[in-house]
Amino acid sequence: MPRHPDLLIERLSQPAAAALIAASGTAVVATGSVEQHGGHLPLGTDAFAAASIAERVAARLGTVVASLGPVGVAPYHLPWPGSLSLRPDTLAAVLVDVCGGLRGAGARRIVVVNWHEGNSPTLRLAADEAQRRHGVQVVIAEAHVITHTLYPEEMEFTHAGSMETAAVLAYDASLVHLENATEPSGRAGADAAHGRFRRPDVYPVLRDFHQIAATGWYGQPERATPARAEEIAEAVADHVVTRAREIWATLGEM
Repeated sequence: MPRHPDLLIERLSQPAAAALIAASGTAVVATGSVEQHGGHLPLGTDAFAAASIAERVAARLGTVVASLGPVGVAPYHLPWPGSLSLRPDTLAAVLVDVCGGLRGAGARRIVVVNWHEGNSPTLRLAADEAQRRHGVQVVIAEAHVITHTLYPEEMEFTHAGSMETAAVLAYDASLVHLENATEPSGRAGADAAHGRFRRPDVYPVLRDFHQIAATGWYGQPERATPARAEEIAEAVADHVVTRAREIWATLGEM
């Protein structure tokens, strides 16, 4: 099953979108980031990756995708001109308002498909507010984490490496230009530095991505292929839907 841009809510007529939301009682929300990914991937890598998975999830659930917009919370990438960032309260407000509109159309369940670590804390707080204010049940799917977890060796948890290259290939292969790749930072040092900020127990707060990779990126993008990228995107979408349905079955309706 390929991408489904026809399920983006802005591409649908009002009656068509309303019918899908009402019939499924569900809606999908996509959120990513606009940030530097070297010379071989677009600034919108995270936004495109989230959209690719979100469309596939929506197709499986028979509903629509509403994007929060391409920009996320990424202040630590701003030293690279062209990167953009929202304040956390801005992203939170957008999610809460979008959930309100989707609830008004009949969505009781919201699946947020995220592909950006910097968004995660904000999304959790905003989801709590949306649930309390609008009476929806929000499930957050960290699509980048799922991708790495399903394929830990093949889909490296780097920045602009094989995993994110595959994610863009599954969205639009014409956006990947390996021939324009700039110099990567050393893998071992960047892995260690990134790991410090990703620790679950005691960790620093990332201020500038130079603290991880002096060149802005690291990894092996050449390992990704279009055919394999499509297979992986499909598997990630399957995983999101399976887990979401398990959660709904366990928690029941709000």
